[in-house]
Amino acid sequence: MSYQDIQTLDDNIEKDKFAGPIPGQSLTDEPGSRAWERPPEITDPDEAVFFVLEKFEKNEKVQSAYSKLMLAGMPIESIVNTITFGGFVEGKWTVDIAELMKPPLMSFFIAYADEHQIPYRVFNNPSELKRDDISDEQTLTHMADRNPKAFQELHEGLALQAQDTVEKNQGFLGSPPAMDVTADVPIEETPALEEMTEQEIG
Repeated sequence: MSYQDIQTLDDNIEKDKFAGPIPGQSLTDEPGSRAWERPPEITDPDEAVFFVLEKFEKNEKVQSAYSKLMLAGMPIESIVNTITFGGFVEGKWTVDIAELMKPPLMSFFIAYADEHQIPYRVFNNPSELKRDDISDEQTLTHMADRNPKAFQELHEGLALQAQDTVEKNQGFLGSPPAMDVTADVPIEETPALEEMTEQEIG
């Protein structure tokens, strides 16, 4: 049974709730009658990835279909999940092999989208990646304790950046220092507004 067959079955169940399998029915089936219950065809994760890529690269219709899905906004994570789960259902590989396939397949589809200039989303829930419960102070503390070399390099880099900023401000490209325009002008030499003629004002 293919993944599309399962989707069709699910759609039918939604229309008629009594058309679904009886609870526990799978326990009464003959062992090994399902494809995923038999030994998988592929047991090497690398071989499984190459199997998917070869089928993808040799079929222009598949390339067009997945390009349209990415263009429509389907996340690459969903596409990869569908591919790996479909292979598991068909008995191509086991669940653990499917999980190991996901990172390289996601990298492939990202590179494919970049190469063909297709706008894409990577994850199903990108908002989860923005959650940051660790403060900058905690990060620096952990870095100094567990990765002192990186902490030292970061500290030196910030010091050099600050020094460059000071030197640029003091150079000819920097902003001129603030000047007190009235400091060198004697009060008595400053003409009063009422003493200025209309021509001088113009």
